[in-house]
Amino acid sequence: MDTVKKPTSLPCHPDTRAALDTFFRSFGFSQEGELSLLAEWSLGTITGVGPRDALALAQARMEDWLEGTLGPAHASGGALLTRGRAAFVLCEGAQWGATVLMREPGALPVALVKALRASVPVPAPLPLPTPMPEQQLVLWPLGELFRRWWRAGEPDVSISR
Repeated sequence: MDTVKKPTSLPCHPDTRAALDTFFRSFGFSQEGELSLLAEWSLGTITGVGPRDALALAQARMEDWLEGTLGPAHASGGALLTRGRAAFVLCEGAQWGATVLMREPGALPVALVKALRASVPVPAPLPLPTPMPEQQLVLWPLGELFRRWWRAGEPDVSISR
């Protein structure tokens, strides 16, 4: 596990920091030093941003990192941040430390990259409304069998209206 660098602690509004901490906690990071380092990494040199803008910056940074790490095969399915977060949490990527997010995809440990790619959930198709096929209730199966046998010579005729 990598050691956590001491953040330089850029001035950040408490609401902004709370939003960033919540975002990075959803990836499994919990130590204060790591959260400070990730907040600094996501904001870069930008100061005085609100929580919404800081969260958008952090999401963009994470999407870029996930796209580079997971590769084009996993990045093309849509919802990259959601699927990438699930993969990161499933393979316990936070145990590698916060500095792993600051590395280039080529400099990441091979074990982490393999674990991330193997943990990406398969995208599910979007639910679409479809008509339900008509169902028929047969109360007397023997009678239904006789009816079908009796009408075998006739063209397909249905008694239901």
